[in-house]
Amino acid sequence: MNATSRSPRSAPAPGRGKPAVPVGQLTERARASFDLVVQTALAKSLAPEGERASVQIVSELPRKPKEKKAVVLTIASDQFRLVLALLCRLDAETKSHFARLNRVDETEWSDQAFTDAVAECGNIIVGAMNRDLGRYFPNVGMSTPNLLDRDALAYLEAMGPGHRRLFHVTGLALDFYATLFVAATAPVDFHAEVEALEDSVDSGELEMF
Repeated sequence: MNATSRSPRSAPAPGRGKPAVPVGQLTERARASFDLVVQTALAKSLAPEGERASVQIVSELPRKPKEKKAVVLTIASDQFRLVLALLCRLDAETKSHFARLNRVDETEWSDQAFTDAVAECGNIIVGAMNRDLGRYFPNVGMSTPNLLDRDALAYLEAMGPGHRRLFHVTGLALDFYATLFVAATAPVDFHAEVEALEDSVDSGELEMF
C-alpha cells in the first residue's frame, strides 16, 4: 500500500478566503484582565455626575439594536492588537446624556459639537485603557477614535481575534453596548489590577457571538 505524506495545511494567501493573520496565545488570565480593563474604563468614563454605571459581559445584542454608529478605539503593542467599539446612536436621548457627562446645556450644542463630544468620550475611554495596559506592556500606544457605521465592525474579523467580548453598560439614563476584539501576535499572559469602582463591574462567562 502506498503511503501518501501530508504536509501541514498552510494559511490561505491574502485576498483568498480568510486573511493570513499571525495569532498568538491569550491565557484565560489575560482574557479576564483585558475584560476588567475595559469594564472599568467604560464604567468610569460613561457615567455623568450623580449616575453610576454597571458593566456586564453578555452574549448578544438585542434582536433589533437601535445603535447605528460605533466609536472605534484601538490600542496596539508588540504583543497584541485591541479594538473596542462603543455602539451609539446620534439622537436626542444620547445628546442629553453626553451633555450631562460634559456638564453643558444641550441646547447650546450644535450637531458637530455633539459628535465631537461622543468622540472625546471615546478618547477618554481608550486613554484610561491605555494607561492601565501600559503598566504591563512597555510598548503600547493608542489611536484617535473613529466614528463609523456599525456594519463596518464585521471587517474586524480580518484581525483574526483570539478574544471577543460584548459588554452591556446599564444603570445610566440610557444603555450602551461595546464590543471588544483582541488579536495576539505573541503569547500574552498578565494579571491586571486596576482601580475598579465598587460593584460597577460584573464578570461572567460569554458564549461567542
